[in-house]
Amino acid sequence: MSLRHIPYSVLDQFTRTALLRSGVPDVDAAAVADCLLHANLSGVDSHGIVHLGHYLRRLANRTISAKPTIRYSQPRRGVLQVDGGDGLGHAVMTHAIDRGVEVCRTEGTVAIVVSNSSHFGMAAYHMRRITQANLVGMIMTHTDVRIVPTGARTPFIGTNPIAFGFPSSHEPLILDIATSSVPFGKVSVAKTEGRSIPTDWGLDKEGEPTTDPGKVVGLHPIAGHKGSGIAMVIDLFCAMFSGMPYGPHINRMFDDLEAPRKLGHFIALWDIEALVPIDELKRRVDDYIAELHALPRRDAAAPIYYPGELEALKRHERVASGIPVETGLLRELVELGGQLGIDATGLR
Repeated sequence: MSLRHIPYSVLDQFTRTALLRSGVPDVDAAAVADCLLHANLSGVDSHGIVHLGHYLRRLANRTISAKPTIRYSQPRRGVLQVDGGDGLGHAVMTHAIDRGVEVCRTEGTVAIVVSNSSHFGMAAYHMRRITQANLVGMIMTHTDVRIVPTGARTPFIGTNPIAFGFPSSHEPLILDIATSSVPFGKVSVAKTEGRSIPTDWGLDKEGEPTTDPGKVVGLHPIAGHKGSGIAMVIDLFCAMFSGMPYGPHINRMFDDLEAPRKLGHFIALWDIEALVPIDELKRRVDDYIAELHALPRRDAAAPIYYPGELEALKRHERVASGIPVETGLLRELVELGGQLGIDATGLR
């Protein structure tokens, strides 16, 4: 695989311009570009600029609204409902969290229920917005089906991610995990490269473990029945609170291109300063991390990391060296630029 390192500023300008040319307002284009490239900087390229072309196609066919009317309601003091208007999930989440922070400052806690949204990218990006506000948070979203529940033969639930975040004096502690044993992208790469896969990665159409990536139709959950149950609960939080479809009724991101995604998200915010002064909290989180780092290592050359630390180190590295982009993706971006009348010289 051939890669080129592209400066963050070049990709950011290109992404924002492409979204603006597709009718997305400036503030939302900035939020989407920031979210996508945060994923790339963090080394989570599966959630980055690789999806720009997909979003532009959905904007063009109006299954994602470029200028959604986002509606808010507050049926209880600590409950915020957000109707995303079928907009870009990254921007919908940004608006929802900003409004939720306001409510949380007053009420001490808020549950945010988002409906009529779409793929929102990397959950950890949105969690940083929460921790930067000196709040503790939890984020859930559901996806189209990939996971085969324990004991079943066919997929029923998505790789539904969940994220938690705590502020600290340095990089926040952010856990962002999907509920499948491996990302489906790893299966796709193995298929492209003609490699076999471990039997605990995926299952075939008969619901049996397979080493052939071309036969995989479903993924194993993390930790067996425990991960299966967690994925189901996340689906219920995101679907039942919001009224959105669940499991097999969710439109597929890449297959059902003529219909809006209709995703739900569930966010919880806590103003921990109602209980503990924020400086004290950060000091204690820092102490926690320091004790973790000081633990005896199984391998003296392998550091012990807290959740989110590896991604933070990768961001420092890629800000300096540029974001590695596969040449095939660069060709796709240049082609998109040509269609939208964007100067893509920096990507060539």
